[in-house]
Amino acid sequence: MSNKRTDQKTQHTQRNKDSQYKGQKTNSSKRNIKQEEKTSYYMIPIFILLCIVPFLIRMKNYNPNIAEYNWAPNIDNTTDYFLFYKHWFVIITAAIMIIIIAYKAYKRQEKIKLIPIFVPLCLYAILSLLSAIFSVKPIFSFLGSFDQFESVFALLGYCIIAYYSFLFIKTERNITQIIYFLTAIALIFTILGITQFSGHDFLSSGVGYRLVTPPKYQVEGAYFRPNFANSIYLTLYNPNYVGVYVSLITPIIAIMTFFIRNKRLLILSLMALVGLIFCAIGSKSLAGIIGLVIAFICILLFMWRYLLKWFKIVIPVAVVAIIGVVIINAVTDNMLINKVKEVVQGSKPKYELTAMDTNDDNVSLIYKGNKLYVQYIGSGEGAGTFLPQDESGQLVSCSYDEATNTIRVNDDRFAGISFGVDQERNGVFFIEAEGFRWSFSKLTEDGTYYHVNRMGRLDKMVTAPSAVFNGYEWFATARGYIWSRTIPTLKDKIILGSGPDTFVLTFPQQDYINFERYGYGNGIMTKPHSLYLQIWSQTGLISLLAFLTFYLMYFITSFRLYIKGRFHNIYVQMGLAIFIGTIGYMVTGLTNDSSITTAPMFWLLIGTGIAMNQKAKQLILEEASENDDSK
Repeated sequence: MSNKRTDQKTQHTQRNKDSQYKGQKTNSSKRNIKQEEKTSYYMIPIFILLCIVPFLIRMKNYNPNIAEYNWAPNIDNTTDYFLFYKHWFVIITAAIMIIIIAYKAYKRQEKIKLIPIFVPLCLYAILSLLSAIFSVKPIFSFLGSFDQFESVFALLGYCIIAYYSFLFIKTERNITQIIYFLTAIALIFTILGITQFSGHDFLSSGVGYRLVTPPKYQVEGAYFRPNFANSIYLTLYNPNYVGVYVSLITPIIAIMTFFIRNKRLLILSLMALVGLIFCAIGSKSLAGIIGLVIAFICILLFMWRYLLKWFKIVIPVAVVAIIGVVIINAVTDNMLINKVKEVVQGSKPKYELTAMDTNDDNVSLIYKGNKLYVQYIGSGEGAGTFLPQDESGQLVSCSYDEATNTIRVNDDRFAGISFGVDQERNGVFFIEAEGFRWSFSKLTEDGTYYHVNRMGRLDKMVTAPSAVFNGYEWFATARGYIWSRTIPTLKDKIILGSGPDTFVLTFPQQDYINFERYGYGNGIMTKPHSLYLQIWSQTGLISLLAFLTFYLMYFITSFRLYIKGRFHNIYVQMGLAIFIGTIGYMVTGLTNDSSITTAPMFWLLIGTGIAMNQKAKQLILEEASENDDSK
C-alpha cells in the first residue's frame, strides 16, 4: 500500500513539470489526455464567446420599432455599434452548442447528464420563453429591442452556454485554455483602455472608424466617437459594463496567478491584473470598484492560509496595488472619492413641485403640497389668457413680468411658478418651476391638454407612482429614481413578465417632470439598472426566484467546498476563482443590468464552475481519504 502511494506521488511530481500551475493532478490524467484529443474542437464555441464576441463592434442601421409611441422619437432608422452583432453571434454560437450536444448524445451515444442544479435553470428558461410568447411586444422579445438586444433567444442561449460549459470543460488543458483566453483579452482591453483614458481612443481614430463602419457608410473626415469623454468603455458599450466585466474576470486571474509556475505567464497575469484594475478605475464605475473590493475580501476569507504562507510576496504586492489606486485616483481628480460622495450625499433633496399632469380641461400641479390647475385660452399671434385656479376653484393672483414676457404667480402658496406663450410655436404655452420649463398645447384632435415633449411630439404627462426610494431618487447616481418608479410596476408580473427586452414599454416614460429633474430628460429609459429588477420586470418574479435558486445552489456548494482551504489541484483552484468571480458579478448586478456584452462570459464561467465543483468535490474527498490512510 505504501509503495503504491509512493509511486503515485512520483508520477504526480513528474507530471507537474509539464504543468503551468502548481498542484497535483488526478489519477485520471492519462484518461484526460485522451479526452483532450477527442474534445479539443468542443472548445471552439468557448473561444468564440470569450475571444471574439467581446470585440465585435460594427455599425448596423435598423428600425427600432418605437415610432408608434409618442414618448419616443418619430424615426424608423437608428444606428447601433455594440449590441446587434454580439446578440446574433451569441445566439448562433448557442445553436452550434446545441448541435454539438445533440451529436454527442445521439451520434456518439454518450450519456448527457442533468444534475439537480440545472432544474431551476430549466424553469427560468421555460418562463422566459413563455414571457416572450405572451409579450407586450413580441418583436422586441424575439428579435431584441433598441439599446438592449437581449432577446429570449439570447436568454435561452445563456442557459445553453452554462450547460455546454458544464458538459465539455473537463480537463486541465481546457482550464488552462480558458485562463489563457481571459488573460489575453484582459491585456488587449488594457491597451485599448489606455488609449481611451488618455483621450486618444483607438476606436475614434481613422483606422478605428474604418474598422467599425461598413465602407458604404464611411464619410471622408468622419470619425466614431461615443459620448464617454476620457472614460474607459472598451468595446462593452458603456463604462458601467466595464465595471461588471472587471468584477467578474479580475478575481479569476488574481487567484490563478497565485498558482502559476511559468514566469512568463506570471508576468503576463500580473500585467493583466494591473490593467483590469486600471480599466475599472478609468471606467468610473463605482459598482465595479465595490464588486472588486468584495471579491478581494472573499479571496482573503477563502485563501488566508495560503496568503499567510506567502506573506512576503502578498504584502508588497498589496502595498503596490494600494499605492497604484491612490495615484490613479489622484490623476483622475479624486474620481473614486467623488463617486462615493455622489452615492452617499445629497440623497434626499427637497422639491417643491411634486406632480404635474395633463388633464382634459387643464394642467394640474402639486406645489408645496398645494394643488394648482392651469387653463390656457389661446388668442393667436403669440398671445393668450391663463386661468390659474387653486383646489377650491378660486383664481390665483398673478402679474405680468415685462422683462421676461411671462406671467408670475403672486400667491405665496405657488411662488416660483410662471407661465408664458411660446412665440415660435402656435398654440403652445409653457409652465416654469424650479428652473425647468415644460411646454403644453390643447390644439389637439381631442381638444385636451398635451405635453409637447423634447421630440416635439404631443404626449400626456403623468406623474408616476413611486415606492421604496421615495425621496432618495438621487441614490446611486439617480438609480433610486429608476428603481422607485419600476417597483410599482412589478405587482402585475408575478408569474410572467412583460417579455424579454420590453422594459422600455412598461416603465412610465411619460413621467416627464422627473425625467428632467433626475437627468434623464434627453433619453428613454430602456433598462432598470438592476439585474434583479430586470428579470422580475421582463420574465416575472417566479423566473427571478428560479435564477436566484440556481445561483444559491451553486453558491452553497462552492462555499462548502472551498472554505476548507485545500487548493492542491487546478480544479479546486479554478473552481474557487470562478466562484469568487461570480460573486463580483452578482454584486454589480445590484446596480447594473444583464447585457449581451458581459452576460455570455458570466454564464460560460458559472457552467464551468459547476463542472469544477464536481471535480473538486471528488478530489477533496480523495485527498481526505489518503490523509486518513496515512494516519
